[in-house]
Amino acid sequence: MSASVVPADAYTTGLLSKDLPTELERLQLLEKTYDPGTVHALSRLPMRPDWRCLELGAGAGSIAYWLAELVPDGSVLALDIDPRFIDGDRAPHLEVRGSDLTTDDFPVGSFDLIHARAVFMHLPQREEILERVMRWLAPGGWLVLEDVHFLPAADSAYPAWRQVHGAYLTALAGQGIDLSWARRIPARLEAAGCDSVGVRVTPGGLGVDTVQDQLLATRLVQSGPRLVEAGLVTAEQVEAAQALVASGPAPDVSTFVYSAWGRKPPHSAH
Repeated sequence: MSASVVPADAYTTGLLSKDLPTELERLQLLEKTYDPGTVHALSRLPMRPDWRCLELGAGAGSIAYWLAELVPDGSVLALDIDPRFIDGDRAPHLEVRGSDLTTDDFPVGSFDLIHARAVFMHLPQREEILERVMRWLAPGGWLVLEDVHFLPAADSAYPAWRQVHGAYLTALAGQGIDLSWARRIPARLEAAGCDSVGVRVTPGGLGVDTVQDQLLATRLVQSGPRLVEAGLVTAEQVEAAQALVASGPAPDVSTFVYSAWGRKPPHSAH
């Protein structure tokens, strides 16, 4: 189905705007980095071919496409505030919709699976939205949330990375992104009423693998000029960070991706 588009908000015009020429490449590298962990988490669930799935913040669409293959008798609704990179014609039971999670709503019990990756950390209203998302789940349905927990840049062994990565985190926090929310997800799922809560944690960062280094190199190209314009770093510091990434350094773990899941109890009334 064709996608509808909603107006861009302050987040989409920031460091991660889809108007930036490298954003699609960044999203695709994120998929290469994070999809294995996402597939591992989702594959733990008792998936049925008739499940109704909701993919929040679908990005470039890889997980929505993967889900569509698993639920040939069900449906996948892929939402993103700017869905320009998602192909709604990939499957007849895949719908792509431009959407704002801060205002969206669906009837109670609309979905058997709801998944969001790198979404809730961007939402100042995440607690209220989590309660709303839980209502959208059918009894016995599953909620899978994944987000990135950022370790302090000051702890890096590499001075060039401490400077530029620290500036990047400062800029993200300035956009309202919670850099430590991911660690709290399992407890929040339980507090929201989920049972069978579990979690898988995947390390990431500089020198961890070639795909992540490609991702970080792209991120520097995309964010470096803006960080310089904001006065957070100098052009020379960005160049030093780029040289460090290109050198293939020993691993410097700076993030943990938390993949957490929980089930709405089968006999839940809400």
